[in-house]
Amino acid sequence: MYCSYLQAYNTAMHHPILYLMLGYPGAGKTTAAKFIAELTGATLLSSDELRTELFQQPTFSQAEHRSLYEELNKHTEELLRAGIGVIYDANLNRFEHREEKYDICVRTGAKPVLIWVQTPSAMAKARAVHDSRQHLVPPNETPEDMFDRIAKVIEPPKPSEHAITLDGSSLERETVKQALEHAGLLTS
Repeated sequence: MYCSYLQAYNTAMHHPILYLMLGYPGAGKTTAAKFIAELTGATLLSSDELRTELFQQPTFSQAEHRSLYEELNKHTEELLRAGIGVIYDANLNRFEHREEKYDICVRTGAKPVLIWVQTPSAMAKARAVHDSRQHLVPPNETPEDMFDRIAKVIEPPKPSEHAITLDGSSLERETVKQALEHAGLLTS
């Protein structure tokens, strides 16, 4: 993977960064994560992609969920310990789940950065129930039910999390770049 000058500088001179994604299903978290990867050279780890790699026919059971996140956390910790930034593209909508990732940062010396992709609920839901995402829906739920279940448990960032907010209704590479520059995570 291409490693930008900034990422090389951050790896050599500073702590690696763990980008954590927050937002509704369909908010644009994965789109934003891809832009962040392009701009920073950080490694993108996606729970959706890893689930399809690990489980040919996902059941979305608690055991499968636990196994998926153990694997994601293991990869995250290994990369951060090696000084490589990570974008953790997964459902981190509850503070207790973000807190687990903050603990990884403490153990590895990484800097956590929460990216909150805010999108109107109706727009995110329309995206989330699209046919191309059917493989991400548990067999006992409709896409609409899954969206509603997840949307109900979203916990907005706490002030101490210092989230970077992105408008998911019109995500573009340039606006993500500007937000990262404003936060001091990129230099122009």
